[in-house]
Amino acid sequence: MRHNPFPALSLRHGAPMGRHGDNLANLQDAKRLHARHQGGGNGYDRGGAYWGAPCNVWAVWAWIDGEACTAYVRAWSRAEAIEKARRND
Repeated sequence: MRHNPFPALSLRHGAPMGRHGDNLANLQDAKRLHARHQGGGNGYDRGGAYWGAPCNVWAVWAWIDGEACTAYVRAWSRAEAIEKARRND
């Protein structure tokens, strides 16, 4: 299964600040976590949401009961993002 944690947004009314994510606590007991960097520039993620600088936002998710449970964290690497999710940081 593929999951896009940064889907394109309708920018008709301007970019939203960040994205709504699930509670990090939901990811603590997950056996396998996935992480993807925001991938955008100038404070925006690849889907158009604004996060501000620095551009160090990561989506961390796990498949729970067939659904992607996704949270967003600031980290400097994939490993750090996953570790923050495991610690509920």
